[in-house]
Amino acid sequence: MKAIEIENLSFSYTKDQEVLKQLNLEIELGSHVCIIGHNGSGKSTLAKLIIGLLEAKSGSIKVMENEVNEKNIHTIREKVGIVFQNPDNQFIGSTVRDDIAFGLENRRIPQEKMDDVIDEFSKKVGMFDFLDQEPSNLSGGQKQRVALAGVLAMNPDILILDEATAMLDPKGRKEILTLVSKMKGDNPNLTIISITHDIEEAYLASRVVVLSDGKIMFDGIPNEVFSHYEELLNIDLDIPFLVRLKRELKNKGIDLDDALNEEEVVRRLCQ
Repeated sequence: MKAIEIENLSFSYTKDQEVLKQLNLEIELGSHVCIIGHNGSGKSTLAKLIIGLLEAKSGSIKVMENEVNEKNIHTIREKVGIVFQNPDNQFIGSTVRDDIAFGLENRRIPQEKMDDVIDEFSKKVGMFDFLDQEPSNLSGGQKQRVALAGVLAMNPDILILDEATAMLDPKGRKEILTLVSKMKGDNPNLTIISITHDIEEAYLASRVVVLSDGKIMFDGIPNEVFSHYEELLNIDLDIPFLVRLKRELKNKGIDLDDALNEEEVVRRLCQ
């Protein structure tokens, strides 16, 4: 079973400009896919189409074999959780506890079980000690942790991060990416779709899809995709620091294995 199946998908906000053009994409269950692209490439629009916030002009989207349509929308949203760019837009409750509880109440989770679920997921994201605080008093990184807890508490099969680190400082961004990596480690069956303009974030995924002008430009493992250096620069994207470093070292006669991570590269250079 595929997590997502997209066939000949097209969408436009106006008659004159198509945002997505006959897009075809399949995402395997349990995979970690990052979708990147320049502003206006259609990546955030794609996320909204997957969860039914927008309606496709033509083509089809299936989420775990369920066609995205009005009839199936509640089933789709039970399977997919999404964290948006601005966590303030997702807060409902007056406290962190109330906010995590909101989705559980909609799922009609019994009260006697709800407290255990809130405790479990607030601990997983490191926000257990903040349960009785108002969300407005939290830092950006803490707010995104709460948003993640609220989504993960509903046990989705698919987690979409739609520019979820875009408004965070480097420390907050690193906290969220580390947390997402841990969540994936704890639940290998969780499908993660990260939509971002952050090239370093994309490098952490197992697969990278590059959108340009509503179409797929590249699709593959990170090292393969980011080897298209000139083409990415031409659409206002960069390549990760580690890839750039290996490229510069190769130009200096030091050829390192593409599979080496940052720590291994540093160790080799020290040797």
